[in-house]
Amino acid sequence: MRLIELYYERVLDRDPPYYAKYSLWTIIIKPIRKFFNIVIVPNIPFLRLRVAMYRLIGFKIGKRTDIGMKCYIDEIDPSKFILEDDVTISCNCYFTCHGKGQGHTPIVIKEGAYIGMRVNEIKNKKGVTIGKNAIVGAGSLVVHDVPDNATVAGVPAKVIKQR
Repeated sequence: MRLIELYYERVLDRDPPYYAKYSLWTIIIKPIRKFFNIVIVPNIPFLRLRVAMYRLIGFKIGKRTDIGMKCYIDEIDPSKFILEDDVTISCNCYFTCHGKGQGHTPIVIKEGAYIGMRVNEIKNKKGVTIGKNAIVGAGSLVVHDVPDNATVAGVPAKVIKQR
């Protein structure tokens, strides 16, 4: 989209926006992917089909992983969201991997982790990792890494038990 870059540089006399460097294909596919990720996929009542559709969007999802209905997974950079094997995510959870003026950072949920209902995960500058066999209590706000075998809960989430 060299035309957009030239328009901003020569006519508006300012730096072009980040999307000016996107290809035409990217500009077309991003809104379609967003529509599927927000409207269609979270409302699919069949678990295996829902997980398959998340994989189709580009998320890295391991084997025997369950994702509940009405979850929002940030699709800005799907390759940054990684679910390992045997992860369970309850319904109505939100995962974000970018913010204003910040780069895209990874969200990694390791093997055997359990995420309770209505958990919100907000990225920090280096990303967030939820450890192996960790449990995140319902309604928690995760802003930092969760250690392996830990149970966390609260706003913000704090370790309440280490197994």
